[in-house]
Amino acid sequence: MKCVDKDYIENMLKDIIEALSELKFLTSLDIDEFIKNRSARFSMRYSIVVIVEGSADIGIYVLERCFNEEAKGYRDIFMRLSEKGVIDSETAMKMASLSSLRNMIVHRYWNVDDIRIYSEAKKNGIRAIEKFIEEVKEFASKSN
Repeated sequence: MKCVDKDYIENMLKDIIEALSELKFLTSLDIDEFIKNRSARFSMRYSIVVIVEGSADIGIYVLERCFNEEAKGYRDIFMRLSEKGVIDSETAMKMASLSSLRNMIVHRYWNVDDIRIYSEAKKNGIRAIEKFIEEVKEFASKSN
């Protein structure tokens, strides 16, 4: 079943991969150094937003093109991708968790907790994003 353009997916992944590279650099900093550096904190926030929104855009594209479905919100996108076998359930849960961080950053719930963002990115976020990229690429190559 040819439902996605592999080159289009690869192009959509570029911004995510670039933001992931920035996230890896920022999480290599010591937590105290990170917290003291306003530019690093803002860069991490922006990287999370770019990654989640780019990943959601890919999800919307795949759901519409391959399954004629729409999702309601970021979390729903990742859960539906899992239901359809595009990504595994663990990846979906972790990407949904990252979408909560994105919401905290964008909507400034209570206040942005940079320590939480750093910790979640370092603990699960980076690997979840890498898995998302791998799984989407694999799906795109199979659907081509």
